[in-house]
Amino acid sequence: MNRLAVFLVAGLCLPVAILPQGSRQFVQVELRKTITAKTAKVGDPVIAVAVSSASLPGGVKIGRGAGIFGQIRAVDANSIAISFDEADVDGKKIPLSLSIRGAMLPGGGDPSKPDKDTAAQAGSVIGMPGVTLQVDDSTAHASKFESSGKKFQLKQGLQLMLAVPK
Repeated sequence: MNRLAVFLVAGLCLPVAILPQGSRQFVQVELRKTITAKTAKVGDPVIAVAVSSASLPGGVKIGRGAGIFGQIRAVDANSIAISFDEADVDGKKIPLSLSIRGAMLPGGGDPSKPDKDTAAQAGSVIGMPGVTLQVDDSTAHASKFESSGKKFQLKQGLQLMLAVPK
């Protein structure tokens, strides 16, 4: 099993506080609303909620349930690019630069019976067969989901692992 598979499975299941020291800072979030490629537009807001608390560089503390805000940067029939750039911390919007590093759709498959549709592979989205993720580490940090199927959407409840650039 490659390192990305281990990271995705471990990172999406474990609290951020127990990730190895010296690793990137991560925030695990959940999409609040389904995003459909057919109706989404560039600039549409994307709202996620922190699943667990995280302390980020500079002393920013994101509490469980905090809003994480972003927008759609690019969209077509088979892809959606998203960036996250703000967090609600104690009622104040704090600018951040977060890139999507991994994704998993809970209930997308039985993890005790991995098969070709649920096994984690580099660039895959767990629980969403035919969907890949292109991570963007540039200053735009707009990671892109691509689908080989029709009627592409990112469903409400999709778990995302967001990284703070070093």
